[in-house]
Amino acid sequence: MIIRLISVSDHMQLPAFHDAFRAILGWSGDLGYMIRLHGQEFNSFRRKTQSKTLNEFQLHRQEKFLYVGDTLHRWAWDIRVLDIQDGGKDDPAPVCVGGRGAAPAEFCGGPTGYRLMPREGAARSDPVRMEMGIPMLAEACPDPSPGTWDLLRTALEEGFQSMDGRLKELGPRPPDRFSLAAANARWSAWGQGRRWWS
Repeated sequence: MIIRLISVSDHMQLPAFHDAFRAILGWSGDLGYMIRLHGQEFNSFRRKTQSKTLNEFQLHRQEKFLYVGDTLHRWAWDIRVLDIQDGGKDDPAPVCVGGRGAAPAEFCGGPTGYRLMPREGAARSDPVRMEMGIPMLAEACPDPSPGTWDLLRTALEEGFQSMDGRLKELGPRPPDRFSLAAANARWSAWGQGRRWWS
């Protein structure tokens, strides 16, 4: 489980919340976001979402909402409001106050790719397993020509090789590695000169 405990101003707009969350994870790409809250969906592709601030939702303690921080790979996070404190705009910069688990690699193939990362490539792309599955597919779908299954074998083999190569480049991600100092350093570097409430 990956947990981040963060403190943000409720004057923060949704795009800034999205940017801040990516910064704490160490992600630099932006594949959009989606938030499901109070039976509504807000996303980075709607213009009216751009000006929404967190305080407009009048969130309460222990209230949760769904935040998808990468619409292509579907990284879904349950966001829970743990506490609400009075404050002002004097120091609205976000702060990470705790966490657990390594941040997932940004382009590892989403949650599925991240779960596969600790395994060896052969465990995913074992040719024996692949060959066992193709006769079952051929039996379930008797109409395609035998050449279809050769094409499937080639596509699967190339896909697994590509995945193995990317995961090897990314290196192992131990599930318990989290550095509070590193998370806040990333946030600080990213947030230089920003107005957090707009």
